[in-house]
Amino acid sequence: MGKTKLGITRFFTGYFKNLHRIILTNIIFAVPLAGFAALFYMLNSFVKPMFDVILLLTVVFVFPFHAGVTAVTRNIAREDEGFSTISTFFSALRDNFKAFFVHGIAMYLMIVFSYASISYYWAMAQQNNVFYGALIVTTLITLLALFISYNIPVMTVTFDLSIKDVYKNSFLMSFGELKNNFFATLGLFLLALFCATIFITVPNLTVLFVVMIALGLLIVPATASYIINFYIFKDMLRMIGDISDDKPAEDKPADADVQLDFSALDLDEKKDGEEYLFFNGKMMKRKVLIKMRDEQENGNE
Repeated sequence: MGKTKLGITRFFTGYFKNLHRIILTNIIFAVPLAGFAALFYMLNSFVKPMFDVILLLTVVFVFPFHAGVTAVTRNIAREDEGFSTISTFFSALRDNFKAFFVHGIAMYLMIVFSYASISYYWAMAQQNNVFYGALIVTTLITLLALFISYNIPVMTVTFDLSIKDVYKNSFLMSFGELKNNFFATLGLFLLALFCATIFITVPNLTVLFVVMIALGLLIVPATASYIINFYIFKDMLRMIGDISDDKPAEDKPADADVQLDFSALDLDEKKDGEEYLFFNGKMMKRKVLIKMRDEQENGNE
């Protein structure tokens, strides 16, 4: 219970201490979000597809700006002080524009697939119970994709990894960090519940519209990003960032007396040594694992 209270205290202390950064980040992000949303809303209204596939294109074009939101909220989550919100935002936008555009396409496809599949199987399940099985599988796939999406942005802005490695490591962390993924999901659910409560309790449509704009402009996007990074980033840094090439063997996260099993790993020395592999609860570079394997074999001679 003490740890939980400490975690909750750290969460709210970091959030309200940096509320001015949250608001400023939201305002910067809201400008392109509003512009692209208005553009694709008009196109969507003109074409009138079966569901809002054109409106959802907003995700693709606004996602590069999410790199800035991620970088700022990551710094808040790791309790950095004295950094420039505006400089951090636009540096991350510039350095990660192409990668986040690719991520935006992936997110768009995930949303469209999830919405179409779940809607289809739900409708079919009302007529035939057999389709509940397909609905459950599709929902689980969507949940897995959601967990993967938590890791992709912060991993991209923090580590110098190829897009392939970002997706592979994010996939592994979706399983390896289930507890943190569930806590992040719970936090997002509570944020959504808070917003829904406000909408329900505001009877006047004009006031409700103003409140919705205020939440979108000042609070929601960066708060959601902060929730995710608060639960995700610390262990991601431990699993990836703390593995340095020059650590002596005795400082590695393994007992020198324990014989580690490297047989299940692809430790081909001709392959990319910078690629991260999931091993013994951590993500480690192939070249580091090769070195650990060789040291263990030499020590056994």
